[in-house]
Amino acid sequence: MPCEDLTNYTDEALMDSFCNTLDDAFYGELMNRHYGAALHIAEIRLFDSENAIDAVQETFIRVVRKRKKYDGRRFAPWFYAILRNICTDIIRKEMRRKKKHDAFYEEIPEVANVERPDEFDALIAALPSGDREALTLRYAADLSFSETAKALGCSEAAAKKRVQRALKKLRENHVPKKGRQT
Repeated sequence: MPCEDLTNYTDEALMDSFCNTLDDAFYGELMNRHYGAALHIAEIRLFDSENAIDAVQETFIRVVRKRKKYDGRRFAPWFYAILRNICTDIIRKEMRRKKKHDAFYEEIPEVANVERPDEFDALIAALPSGDREALTLRYAADLSFSETAKALGCSEAAAKKRVQRALKKLRENHVPKKGRQT
């Protein structure tokens, strides 16, 4: 650990020193300087404090991982570009999750009328564990059919069929016969 006062170092000197020595003191000083501003920027971009904290933490992790690519340029623009990219990735992931969530409700229109999430949980809870697992992996965990298949230990076609059958059971158990589509 350096004995000198790190507050006199520039961000670039701190990053260079960290890259050369991997000393936590240099990295810690960079974190102290940029954490608050990074969190504020992430909260503004993401409108969610939990996702903002995750984005800032991931940014600092990537700084360590990408330290070999740091070429002495100004640290702040490099750091905040990483943060911006991570926030963009989170926004895209949330949009995909929301799209799948909406698609799920379109497949079971009556479930969209459930007023409380615990009512929906009760609907799912009434299914056999295999069906519950298939629906949870596909929609709650936001996995593709390929990923769902791997998690279930079956083919992609089998995973699609399991999800389809689980949705059918939900319809049979919770949708009045006159409202069902054939």
